[in-house]
Amino acid sequence: MKNKYLIILILLIISSLLTGCFLFPPHNLAEWTVMVYLDADNDLESFGIKDINEMELVGSTSQVNILVQIDRIPYNVLASIYQGHLDDFSNSDWTTTRRYYITKDVDPIQINSTLLADLGELNMGDPQTLIDFASWAITNYPAKKYLLVIWNHGGGFRDSSSPTKDLAWDYTDSRDKITMPELEDALLAISSQAGRKLDILGMDACLMAMTEVAYQVKDFAEIMVASQEKTPADGWPYDTILGELVTQPLLPKEELATQIVDKCVLSYPFYNVTFSATDLSQMDTLAGQLSDLALAVMSDYSTPHNQYIQCGEQSQYFEDRDFVDLFDLCQQLLIHSNSGPVKSIATSIQQTLNYARIKSFNNGGALKSSKGLSIYFPWYFVYSNYYNFTNFAQDTFWDEMLLHLGL
Repeated sequence: MKNKYLIILILLIISSLLTGCFLFPPHNLAEWTVMVYLDADNDLESFGIKDINEMELVGSTSQVNILVQIDRIPYNVLASIYQGHLDDFSNSDWTTTRRYYITKDVDPIQINSTLLADLGELNMGDPQTLIDFASWAITNYPAKKYLLVIWNHGGGFRDSSSPTKDLAWDYTDSRDKITMPELEDALLAISSQAGRKLDILGMDACLMAMTEVAYQVKDFAEIMVASQEKTPADGWPYDTILGELVTQPLLPKEELATQIVDKCVLSYPFYNVTFSATDLSQMDTLAGQLSDLALAVMSDYSTPHNQYIQCGEQSQYFEDRDFVDLFDLCQQLLIHSNSGPVKSIATSIQQTLNYARIKSFNNGGALKSSKGLSIYFPWYFVYSNYYNFTNFAQDTFWDEMLLHLGL
């Protein structure tokens, strides 16, 4: 009988090794796996190469896995879009999609990390490509905590110069990009693969620290780190961020998120920048309060519509002028609204934002009133029907309020 149980145990162990589903947790489980989805198949190619070289100044360790999937752009595609734009010819000028395990290297130009795979040309604007990368990383480099960074152009839920901007533009593949609903679907698959939420979702892209974006991803990550404003092309300072993590691999996710915010802002002393880390567990509460606020505004007959529009005009705004700081918008409501219920709810929203704000940091100047999350308030451009596809618009009365005000 004992031999029977021994045979069953051996079979279970063999099965677990073959499937990657360990019967017993491996003793060498890393503390963190950092996954950087680096879409450089566009006009940001040279900055993507630079950022990988920054990562190599630190390199992976037994406690911190650093994995990158990078897609580059062929010169002919870039030149057809930007006449006279200089291509990045470094590192053999390969143009396919590669996966790297980042290793330490002091060469600031040449990528010398371990090439794990050359996948040919992939569409980085396809959410399935994101799913495949993150799922592969989680399966092959399991860790106690996960940081997923999406690197590329971004524009919240849209861009003022086109119907949508979204995230992760791939110029080789018909300028495809990941929309907010597609991002949600991808994160659902990724968190299912991990068996839990990601610890941190990072957006190394412009204008992504929006209430609408945070609400879209709230069920699949604990913390979102992003920027309310445009992010300089150099992006995150990966050498200092990863250097901090490798030195202190036991950093809790809240502390790592704080370090990312601090180091990002401090790396741009001559730019107007703002970065924030948001506790996504507060998003359901915040959405409910904003829906109540919208109803209160629509029921307010004592405050002229132009006074509410003025609130948006006088709030802190960003490169997309229809994205205003939510905390500051509530502050303007406290000044300009004649409604007691509106003011009461605005105060509650500010309190919730204080709870949700793990860290918000700006370098002053034109962005001194930014507090971590923006929201869509189209006082400058015409209301975008694309907004209706966001979960936030579908689950709250915010879009109805905007239309009620004639925005």
